[in-house]
Amino acid sequence: MTAERLVYDDALIRDILTTLKTIAMVGASTSQMRPSYFAMIYMQGKGYRVLPVNPRYAGQTLLGETVHPDLASLPVRPDMVQIFRRSDEVGPIVDEAIRLRIPVVWMQLGVRDVEAAA
Repeated sequence: MTAERLVYDDALIRDILTTLKTIAMVGASTSQMRPSYFAMIYMQGKGYRVLPVNPRYAGQTLLGETVHPDLASLPVRPDMVQIFRRSDEVGPIVDEAIRLRIPVVWMQLGVRDVEAAA
């Protein structure tokens, strides 16, 4: 894995964020101290529906949404998967997103898996 910085065109990011409505957040946490918790509040505040995915909390309610154990268990196909997991855990999540035909995968800052990106 290289340390080069990834740069995406602002227009691409804007297009993604203005066309999607539903986000599956893999690694969503019920802890108010975790980055995923803040991100979920922020994205909900911007009008997105955020479906939390975390097998540890499956069946619980997080910020008004039921937590699901995996992407395949979601009641709807999301427009994007947002991953809050370690880089070494990304590959199977990306594979599942591809299998389910989810068009966008977004990872938290610092999370990178070159093989999964390919």
